[in-house]
Amino acid sequence: MKTRCLHTHVSSTRNALNTFLRSDSGAALPFIVLILVGALVGLSFAFDTVRMVNTAGQLKRATDAAALAIGQIQLRNNNDDETDLDSIAQGYVLNNLGMDSGLIDQIDTTSISVTQGTNDGHPTFTVTVTLKTQSDLLNAQTEDQVISSKVEVVSTPTEVALLLPNTLTEDEPELVALRKLGKNFARNLLGEDTDASNSAQKVWLSLVPFSQTVNVYDADDPERISRWAAAGALNPPELRSLFKTGKVRSLADPRFPDRVAKLLCMYRGLGAGENFNWDQQPDSQFGVYYRHDLPQNGSPGATPISWVGPNPSLWPSSVAEDVRWIVADKGCPNAPLLPLTNDLDAIDGRLDEMSTRFNVNYAIAMGWAGHALSPNMRGSSGWGDSELPLDFSKSKSNVKVIVMLANTAGEWFDTDAYNFNRDQALDSTGPGSAKAFATQRFHDVCRSFRDKNIKFFFIGVRPGDPADFSRTLFADIAGPGLRECAGGGGGLYFADASSFVEGKSQIDNSLEEIAEEIRQNYYVRLIK
Repeated sequence: MKTRCLHTHVSSTRNALNTFLRSDSGAALPFIVLILVGALVGLSFAFDTVRMVNTAGQLKRATDAAALAIGQIQLRNNNDDETDLDSIAQGYVLNNLGMDSGLIDQIDTTSISVTQGTNDGHPTFTVTVTLKTQSDLLNAQTEDQVISSKVEVVSTPTEVALLLPNTLTEDEPELVALRKLGKNFARNLLGEDTDASNSAQKVWLSLVPFSQTVNVYDADDPERISRWAAAGALNPPELRSLFKTGKVRSLADPRFPDRVAKLLCMYRGLGAGENFNWDQQPDSQFGVYYRHDLPQNGSPGATPISWVGPNPSLWPSSVAEDVRWIVADKGCPNAPLLPLTNDLDAIDGRLDEMSTRFNVNYAIAMGWAGHALSPNMRGSSGWGDSELPLDFSKSKSNVKVIVMLANTAGEWFDTDAYNFNRDQALDSTGPGSAKAFATQRFHDVCRSFRDKNIKFFFIGVRPGDPADFSRTLFADIAGPGLRECAGGGGGLYFADASSFVEGKSQIDNSLEEIAEEIRQNYYVRLIK
């Protein structure tokens, strides 16, 4: 329409000029002709320039869309060389031009191509289109105009371990809040697609529910307890009198209360500076926790076993016999550790298994988060995945992250019997006390994480009163070490709330901030 109007205007102007030139006045003003002709040429050039700029802009938006789409496809396919990128680009470019048949006719579809390259070690993809341009008004010859868009695909494999408390403090309302927080975080991290096969990036999440320790039971790996147990660990001498009864033959006996309740809590590296040996291979390395306690203190899911014999907690210093009980261990979480996965259904299911348990040991939980990310736990001897966890990387070819949630308002943590070997003697106070040992252990574990380039984020709920004893206790014992953990590129966050229910919105915001930082390891961006 605009072109037709301009032609009509040009024709009318020419007629006026002819009439003007035939007149006496026209003969006297030859320069006016040159001015008008120049104006016509300028107007034609301006119109063609605007039209070509609009055309190029529309086509650039189409190549941008095609390049971004190809980047997302290659992010999902791990840069699969067999993908027909040219066909994909052609489809996206033409579809994004819509109904503009005139513009489509100016494009040689065979010229739409994709070339690959690199930028700082990351793959790039450039979509190029050749546009045939011609000035209709100036009758200029056809010229080729090249339009291109380039994207960079950053896909750094990322492994995240999320620690969630399942202690006495976490009653059902607290667990409901924690489940929602965990599910939201998983979706912020992995996306909304519940099908792991459609995951758009190489990122995986492990769940580490914790109380006094961490449950590593796996129904698909029934031999784990025998494979991981150190020599003699399944038949501790202090339980010899129980085994002689024939009620159970060892800690691996399927009749043992923890085995009935599907609980498997194990330990290693409890000595000073050993850091739970979290970065070592698991075979023949572990002891097995069990609970010698009164029946009422046991966990649901298994009937306690009684026998007459010495007190296992005092053996061999005391051999006085009496009725003893083995109960299912309430300090061992009902929900087992979930190894690295990108399956949202599996993550949701494990979160739904969480229940209220018993006391709390933060450092032990941190050690198991390390196990969840350790490449020495890869394969059939460890978590069962032949590829995960990935190797540690100093070149940042992959990223490992621990995110820990905890209620820091507690008066007793990291100093119970779960933290020490049976023969490990500690003073009640002073530099050799359990508290001093726990304080140093936080430092040691955090240094071991930083040595392996593991980022650590901590989110705690705590009461608003800075003078509260339980708040200052956590700050004194765990605080210095956790600050060392977070110094490796992580962070410490605190919700001014006494519970996860009360602080849920603050924690959600912190988790979203952490997820956003983690997502910087995998994205597609337009760079041209």
